[in-house]
Amino acid sequence: MGGMAVTDLIEQRRLRRRAGDPRVTDAGREIISRITTGDLADEFQAALDADLVADPLLGGQADAD
Repeated sequence: MGGMAVTDLIEQRRLRRRAGDPRVTDAGREIISRITTGDLADEFQAALDADLVADPLLGGQADAD
């Protein structure tokens, strides 16, 4: 990496993160959007709630020790 400053690396990571994952296609983005905010949002939320109940640590009900 030569003489790149830490702040330059952090800025590059931030820009990549904001640009989105290049492996996700436009069709994939549409599906993700439907799952999280569209017509599948209720089913997605129900699945998240079930995971929280099934995993006490994830749901914040278990000691982190």
